[in-house]
Amino acid sequence: MKNYRYKLISLALFIVFYSIDNSTNAQNRHYNAMTLGMGGGGVALIDGYHANFLNPANLMIDNHEGSVYLNQLGFMGTGISLDGSLLNINVYNEYLTKGLTIEGQVQEDMLDSWFGTNDNDQRAINISNDIVPFGYSKRTSGATMGGKSVPFYKRAGFSIATRIRNNQEFTINRGFANVFFSGLDSDKFSEPHPFDLNTKFLSYAEVSVGYATALPIPFKGIIKKLPLINDIDIFVGIAPKYLIGIQSFELDFASTLQVNSPFIKGNMIIHDFDYKLYTYGEISDNLEEYAEKKSDGKDPLLADYTGYSGSDIGTLGSGFGLDLGVTLAMDVSLPILNVLDKNQQLRVSLSLTDQGTISYNNKPMVFNGKGTFEFDPDIGDEDPADFFNDLADSLQNDIYGNFTSESSVERSYDLPATLNLGAALIVGKLLVSGDISYGFNDISNNITEPIFTFGTQYRFFDFIPIRFGTRIGGGTSTAFSTGFGIDLKNLEFSVGGLIVTDSSIGGANLTGALSGIVIRF
Repeated sequence: MKNYRYKLISLALFIVFYSIDNSTNAQNRHYNAMTLGMGGGGVALIDGYHANFLNPANLMIDNHEGSVYLNQLGFMGTGISLDGSLLNINVYNEYLTKGLTIEGQVQEDMLDSWFGTNDNDQRAINISNDIVPFGYSKRTSGATMGGKSVPFYKRAGFSIATRIRNNQEFTINRGFANVFFSGLDSDKFSEPHPFDLNTKFLSYAEVSVGYATALPIPFKGIIKKLPLINDIDIFVGIAPKYLIGIQSFELDFASTLQVNSPFIKGNMIIHDFDYKLYTYGEISDNLEEYAEKKSDGKDPLLADYTGYSGSDIGTLGSGFGLDLGVTLAMDVSLPILNVLDKNQQLRVSLSLTDQGTISYNNKPMVFNGKGTFEFDPDIGDEDPADFFNDLADSLQNDIYGNFTSESSVERSYDLPATLNLGAALIVGKLLVSGDISYGFNDISNNITEPIFTFGTQYRFFDFIPIRFGTRIGGGTSTAFSTGFGIDLKNLEFSVGGLIVTDSSIGGANLTGALSGIVIRF
């Protein structure tokens, strides 16, 4: 009975802590369904309005052989990614799917494999999604290599695209996991035990306007006479963007937990905690009103002040960003590949993406809760259900909900900037590509380690693309991807997915993408 009671108290504490974050739920490098299916690269491949976010120079290219359509219009392209070191599927399968009793040495071995040996070691889970609600791009006649007779200064590409980026990260330490799996075990937690969590949420919209053109190439006629090269072009592009803050908050909860023996008279549970919650706009107004009523001696319920109507969306902050790119495109004749197709194009691209910052400045507030929760679980003759209901309300409103409020300063966040280099070879219906990218920061799920991607696509019957790819590096094990779609001259719909096979190295990664509806005309 006592063990059951301790488990219920543990669950109640977990629910209270997690309920502080009552929100709903950004990829370091932009991808669409095509490029994700080929490993997630694509700096030399991505075309149309999606090029705004990865390589604006590619507004000048078209991946469809012989295409005469100069306009591309798309709606609701979507990508979602779930990753992080907390997503260790290997540990889950080894310990939590085989009917093992998670206690004693088995539990210690599991947490050692999952977190490390120190109770302060942390693991995180990251959920991010990108949505491109609308995009439109246009190339002038002769913008691509088909326009050999058009002067370079008349060859251009234009685009406008919107993107919404959401990212949430949830971090816990080993101590938190230890309590979750052990319950309130006085043998384990007779001394103060670290029990920490952190969650961050960042959401913003981008309105991007892109422009690309062809550069003059000195001695182009001489270059075209070289072996294997039939034609050559250099395209450059730029895409400035305006950023609109949708929502942001951060909770940093640090604490220690001590559980005394139930045979010792007095408080069994002692929880020292200190947390800070950073919010903006409507959420700040609601929580500030709650804190003021608490300080005035009133008895407000926290649950009445945690609703969010979204009335402040678009007013919380703003910023500017920039994406740049250059692509060298060549029509080539590689004799060894003539058996496949004589139409061959080689591209090499370089881009610098997500340069910029966004600042949130609409009523920035910080709420600080600090105190000690001391509890004796002797409920006497009270009904257990009533006792735990009253306990949860008291914890939420009188203990952990007893916080102070103060104005804060605006907070700025760098965009997940990356440098991308890639190449692609198109031989008729066959396409192969390779990329390397490097992140300048660890914002969202950006990685300051090199990532290599390789992929291939083949167009069966000329309108059914089948794609495969792989990604290496970035702090995780090798990932594999695949994708397919229906790609007609006027209409496209594709899906793509990527998965990490060994989650023991850096955690798992599951990523998916839908092209939405893409129309060419």
